[in-house]
Amino acid sequence: MTAPAIVLVAAGPDEPAVSETLHTISASLQASRPDLRISLARLGDGKPALTDVIAGLVSRDVAEAVLIPLDLTSAATHPTTLDGIIHSPDIHLAVARPVGPATEVLNILDERVREALHRGGALEIDGLVLAAPQGGDVRGASLLARRARQWAAHHRLPVQLAVDDGTGRATASAISSLRSQGRRHIAVGSLFLTPSGSYQAHAQAALRAGAIAVTAPIGDSPHLRQLILARYAFGAMELLDGTPTQLPVDDLDSDDG
Repeated sequence: MTAPAIVLVAAGPDEPAVSETLHTISASLQASRPDLRISLARLGDGKPALTDVIAGLVSRDVAEAVLIPLDLTSAATHPTTLDGIIHSPDIHLAVARPVGPATEVLNILDERVREALHRGGALEIDGLVLAAPQGGDVRGASLLARRARQWAAHHRLPVQLAVDDGTGRATASAISSLRSQGRRHIAVGSLFLTPSGSYQAHAQAALRAGAIAVTAPIGDSPHLRQLILARYAFGAMELLDGTPTQLPVDDLDSDDG
């Protein structure tokens, strides 16, 4: 029996830059794992629609698939629209946990910060902002706060968390808070998956507020691919067991101060 297929499920606007980034992530994952069948599906108005992707898998006699939400701010819940799809009589489906704000995203943000500082010719920073779009679940919000603390401890710098509503106001407010503490060389780490309109508004607001560097979206990354494959492994185990299981969430047991 072949391994279950992977379906990367992404929300967000149907914009060319967003679609290009998502297709790059999917193609890169496929290149790294040619033994797996990997598809990209979009929720909302994006194409290809998830129902069409599932129908395509069924037409190719694929028996099982794991749906992986490409959501960086939710830790345990998935879009409710998936609930009506996973009970298909024609294919056995499981929904993995979202990618979420896992510890590994800090490695990606570090890489993106270095790239942004290099582009801007900056030599040092004395403050950081960890910015993410709003819309995650309660556990995701808790983990985001923890990631901000971990990032601060790792770099020994103050880190301000900003959960942005798509206008950039939260990012600008976080930068202003650091500047009021005397910080003048502030870099912004953007926990946005794609260069959506919300990301653009956040980045522009950050620069207007005085940030010396704003990272590019997460986009394609070896760390992201590893996270996706880890979510897939647990989802495939659920299919193997044949019964729903409570998949573990990073750092669920305790929270640091």
